[in-house]
Amino acid sequence: MKKSLSILFVSLVAMFSSCTEVMEDFDLTTAEPKIVVDASVSPQKAQVILSKTTSYLNPNNVPYISGASIYLSFNDTQLALNEDSAGYYSATMNFPEETTYELNVLIGKENIRATSYMPKAILWDSVTVQKSEFADWIPAGLMDSTKTLYDVLGYMTDIKSVVNYYKVDIWNADTLLSRSVTDDGYFDGQAIQLVTLMGAYSSTDTLRLYLSSIDKAAYEFYNTLALSNSSSGMFSAPDNPKSNLEGDALGRFYAYSIDSVYVTFE
Repeated sequence: MKKSLSILFVSLVAMFSSCTEVMEDFDLTTAEPKIVVDASVSPQKAQVILSKTTSYLNPNNVPYISGASIYLSFNDTQLALNEDSAGYYSATMNFPEETTYELNVLIGKENIRATSYMPKAILWDSVTVQKSEFADWIPAGLMDSTKTLYDVLGYMTDIKSVVNYYKVDIWNADTLLSRSVTDDGYFDGQAIQLVTLMGAYSSTDTLRLYLSSIDKAAYEFYNTLALSNSSSGMFSAPDNPKSNLEGDALGRFYAYSIDSVYVTFE
């Protein structure tokens, strides 16, 4: 089948106005910056982005790390990744599935290591688009008149008797609409509807649905990342997601195989 289917508002109320105190010279303690590793390998490309954590008061000034030595090993092969631009390293070739990859990152005296397994790719069986049954219930003026409410449904078949982990990303051009991870504990070996997405789209929209087969470490990273992002509390700080990196660094390294489908709307 040709695959062309196309992140509180917190309100603080002064309960005792007669006891108001002005806080001055409020200082934030700055922690020592840590190395951040964002590394992955797909069947076509290995990529590593190196940076350091930045100040809470200056989150957009990311200090990227240049001059690192990065090696990717698998089977009897070892590749040195090239630095394409400050902090961005890559290597391009046909990377085999069902293979364990080892990453070594050398930054000065710091050695950061990780391993990840690239599973066999699981393909979309089909992706369908249909007008939502709620489309005609929306009062005029509540939605762009050029758009219609659609349901996007994605189907796949799991491999039986193998523990599988999946990541699904749905993009509309450069906008990430949805990201989720799951294991096959409830649908081992079954053909299932993995994606149900309802949204307002027009003929100018093109979605791309990515189905990534990942290992357990990557699943745990993204699962704990989602839990961290959803944590709440006025003064609570989220925990770091579970990482498979060895060494003094934050982040993760994961190998994945992938299938994708484009979805358009008429």
